[in-house]
Amino acid sequence: MKRAAVALSLVLTLTALRAQDPATPLTSADLVKAHRNNLVFVQNSDGGGSGFIAKFGPSNFLVTNAHVAAAARSATFKTLNGTQVPLGAPFIAAGHDIFRIVVAPGGKPLEVMERVEENASIDDEVVVLGNAEGAGVINTIKGRIVGVGPQLVEVDAPFVPGNSGSPIIHLKTGQVIGVATYLTIKEYDPATRRAMREPRVRRFGYRLDSVKTWQPVNWAVFFAQAAEMERIERLTEDLGKFLMDLAKNNNLTPGLHTNPAIKNQIEWWIEGGKRKTNPRDAALADQNFLATMRTASQADLTAARPRLTYEYFQRALGDQQKQRNEITNIFDKIIGEIRKAR
Repeated sequence: MKRAAVALSLVLTLTALRAQDPATPLTSADLVKAHRNNLVFVQNSDGGGSGFIAKFGPSNFLVTNAHVAAAARSATFKTLNGTQVPLGAPFIAAGHDIFRIVVAPGGKPLEVMERVEENASIDDEVVVLGNAEGAGVINTIKGRIVGVGPQLVEVDAPFVPGNSGSPIIHLKTGQVIGVATYLTIKEYDPATRRAMREPRVRRFGYRLDSVKTWQPVNWAVFFAQAAEMERIERLTEDLGKFLMDLAKNNNLTPGLHTNPAIKNQIEWWIEGGKRKTNPRDAALADQNFLATMRTASQADLTAARPRLTYEYFQRALGDQQKQRNEITNIFDKIIGEIRKAR
């Protein structure tokens, strides 16, 4: 009996030590069970996103992507068990797609990894815990770290847009190494006049440990700037569709282009084409129309620039400016060809 007791004691001791050993990876089920009250669904009429509760210094915060917060005008924030999360003061991270909101103290929030470049390595296992396609169901999506940068951790875990804002958790330590961000990158090709190539997809996490500045947020101002950026992004997409339609058909499809910023000019040009009397007049009308569209491709950016006070939207505007410059170059090329032909 003594030997059996000693053996049992030894087994229990080893089991306890193993449970405390940070080198022993947690499972996805362990993480969901331990942090079910820290995983947050962000739900609004247009869809949903994800968030989580983590500790920064002495305070707890609800963390998500800035782009998720920007779309959350009438959103609810609920934990996995359906509890509404009371929200305090909001902040947005400079240089990152991260948003955090003060929440009540207490509980056992997720831990954020410090010095990710030192404490995590390429090929380490990770799991993304988030709102599967905004459906209100927690998915556990496994993968590995494929890259570590000053602000980003890139992973191959195949998460989807509804998972944006989820924690990317380092399985070995159980700590958050980033906020999951799903990005499609659209490209324009002035050489072929193709407005868009097939979008590329990258999946990565913005590192929380690399944020240097948190900018306080006024909700009304933030949402107004978010709405302005949505209009700008929509026009970029619609200008791309316009150029694709023009390249494919050497004309424009009636009723296809409905963005208010360009709709009237397009309808005027289509109707005017029916009244063109000779090739020279037609070429001049085409040139003037494309020059008007070229102006429209820059006017909203110029108007928005002084109004966008949050660094996050200023960076987004810079990204849109690059895409619009490529579109402008396509307009310039087509206008130049028309002038030569005349």
